Formats: sequence, C-alpha cells, structure tokens
Amino acid sequence: MRSQRIFILSPHTLLARGVELLLTGRPVLRIVGTETDIGEGIKRICRLHPDVVILGNGGQPSMSLEEVSSVFEASPGTAVVVLRPADNLLHVYQDDEVTVANVEDLVQAIRRIGQARPRPSRRWSA
Repeated sequence: MRSQRIFILSPHTLLARGVELLLTGRPVLRIVGTETDIGEGIKRICRLHPDVVILGNGGQPSMSLEEVSSVFEASPGTAVVVLRPADNLLHVYQDDEVTVANVEDLVQAIRRIGQARPRPSRRWSA
C-alpha cells in the first residue's frame, strides 16, 4: 500500500506540531510538510501536491472557505481535512464529518480518504 502524503497547515504552532508529532512514523502516512503561515503553506502545497492537507483551526467553529478553496486551487485532487480539536470533530471535504476520539480515529479517517479518492492524472510540462 502506498503511503498517504500529508501536509499540515495551521496558524497555531502548537496544534500544527502536535498533529505532526502524532502522525510521524505511521507506516501508511508520510508527512511532507508542516506550515503555520497560511500563504506560505498554500505555496508549498502547490509545489508538493500532497494527498491530504490537514487544516488545524484551533477552537474556531470552521475554517474559512477561502482557505479551503485555496488548497483545492493549489492542488486539485488533494483531500482537505479540517481538524476542530475544541469539539473533537474533523471535517473531510466533501461533506464527510467524523467524530475523533483519539489519534487512531484520525489515522483511519485519512486512510479512508486515500481509498475513496483516486488521484487524478497530472500533466507534466518540460
């Protein structure tokens, strides 16, 4: 099974680094980047084209649709997971909400994304 390539983007350093630490070393997941600056993160996502972007928003009820849209524009076909630690929810775009009680729940949600969403073919130019 191919590893899921994960990028973590959150303006909250503690949240970003905490999620990175929880997921690092999992055999089916590979962290390809972590960023706390939204603008820089979008640029890196555009270059890296990860399978999954985890957006950590701290205690806010939802991420900005502009931020979610920016990820989709930067990397079409990338799944977006919005992590809401204040109420143990994550939102998987396209409209799939899952209750998360522990890190294993997060890992399982990420793995389901990879199984349900085939990666589109990329055109490479010279």
